Amino acid sequence: MKEVKIYTIVSDQLSPPITGESFCTDMVRHSDYAELEDKYAALAADNDKAMESLKQADAVVKLAHEKFSALASENAALKKSEVEFNEYCRRECEDVGDTWVDDFTETPATDAFLAEVRAQGVEMAMEHMQSSGSLTFGDCYISLNEFAAELRKGVQS
Repeated sequence: MKEVKIYTIVSDQLSPPITGESFCTDMVRHSDYAELEDKYAALAADNDKAMESLKQADAVVKLAHEKFSALASENAALKKSEVEFNEYCRRECEDVGDTWVDDFTETPATDAFLAEVRAQGVEMAMEHMQSSGSLTFGDCYISLNEFAAELRKGVQS
């Protein structure tokens, strides 16, 4: 957009005359005003998209918090039971002269949560690439989408 030029005119020379606090009125050309209105409308649309993205991000954060809480409960119970079990096994092994090797408990909810977080990160990268206009190769988008699906699938296998 070209630079908008502001014109000043004596208020009482306008038709109809403008009465106000000043004897001069600042004006712009109608074409400049129309361009500014178009620019405002585009910015308002961008703002609406940004607000929608924020709402979606808020929903994702709430979901992540719920999953985090479930993971925390699961992990606390697992750690407690694992410690108790390992102590018991260690005592039993010592009684017969063997050595106990700690065994690690699997945490499927943790694995699923981390896979989902990684996949969401990839999806966010895809959205950013697409919305910024910097996406020049469609296969980049497809590749990232497939990668996110693979991350999620890795948990199920």
